[in-house]
Amino acid sequence: FGDILALALGPALIGGSLVIVYRAAADLGTNLSPWPVPADPSSDDGSGSLIDTGIYSYVRHPMYSGLILGMAGLSMATDSATRLLLTIALYFVLDAKADFEEAKLIQTYGDEYVDYMFKVKGKLIPNAAISLLRKKGEADPEED
Repeated sequence: FGDILALALGPALIGGSLVIVYRAAADLGTNLSPWPVPADPSSDDGSGSLIDTGIYSYVRHPMYSGLILGMAGLSMATDSATRLLLTIALYFVLDAKADFEEAKLIQTYGDEYVDYMFKVKGKLIPNAAISLLRKKGEADPEED
């Protein structure tokens, strides 16, 4: 079973994560920034709009999702329990960072962002996965 994870699932997750991160960056366009604060919506350069389409219609922080997915894939591909534990730690770090960013997004966009959070439940885990877990009778993995 370990060989399947290392040879197939690990690289597939890494490849999928690259697609997710690329799509997220492309969907952000001029809003892409290394800073964890939203661009000013009143700026003249065209940045500063709330993106809620494309991959952002499935999950609110797809770049973080892709990063976590890629690190999980690397953990499997290299058969490393240490990397897997670090991936779990990375999830909690990025979850906290997303909380900080969302507070800033609410300050910047107000009810528009709150409505988006209501529409797109998944902060790091896509809506479809959350719905699947709910159908199986499990608790919501992301209480927002």
